[in-house]
Amino acid sequence: MTRFGFLFTLGFLLLTLLSGCSSIQRIEHHSSLMAPATTQARLKQAKSGESLYAVIKGDTLSAIARRFGVSSLQLQYRNSISDPHSLQIGDKLIIPDSSLQVPPSYAKKTQFIWPLKKLDVSSEFGTRNNRHKGIDLRAPHGTTIRASADGVVHFVGRQNGYGKVIILKHAGEVQTFYAHNDKNLVKKGQRVKQGEKIASVGRTGNASGDHVHFEFIRGRQQLNPRHYVSGNKG
Repeated sequence: MTRFGFLFTLGFLLLTLLSGCSSIQRIEHHSSLMAPATTQARLKQAKSGESLYAVIKGDTLSAIARRFGVSSLQLQYRNSISDPHSLQIGDKLIIPDSSLQVPPSYAKKTQFIWPLKKLDVSSEFGTRNNRHKGIDLRAPHGTTIRASADGVVHFVGRQNGYGKVIILKHAGEVQTFYAHNDKNLVKKGQRVKQGEKIASVGRTGNASGDHVHFEFIRGRQQLNPRHYVSGNKG
């Protein structure tokens, strides 16, 4: 190779490398969660004490919130996210200050609560070769199981493997599912309020210990409750 050819090849490689680096910095926003915006535009929206984060593969809203020491509800409210499950790679999120106050009206419309006051997770969503479609929460026998949100009792009875079960219907084609109960305390068609006692913890059905199996369902799809349950009332 001539000296001229060597210099030409070297220059081309350097140009390619620089071009690649700049493309990494120009991650555009393609999410339906908020209006399209470049990194600079989102930075202008951020206030003092806030930072900007680009969503990467494997991220969830709850995981990002834990990483930065804020609540999922704060993150959702600050970025006007209506569906926590629809994050996309490259989305730009403003990380709010941990003192951000979420208006009670917003929290009331958005928030589901856990069915138990004290959380002791024994099995996460997606475990057991991705066949586990809920979250298992351990608790002493007879512990109160609460309605995750306002709703109507859609089903009360027994189901194979799950023992005594309650299914509540909520707004937005959402259902919550509570299984392995010791006692069911509501009737089909009954209206319940968020936090109301609906059952007690047991081990009916195929259960190795006292716990509640809790599912969050939209339409016919079981979703990870951690993406939607962001509070614990009372």
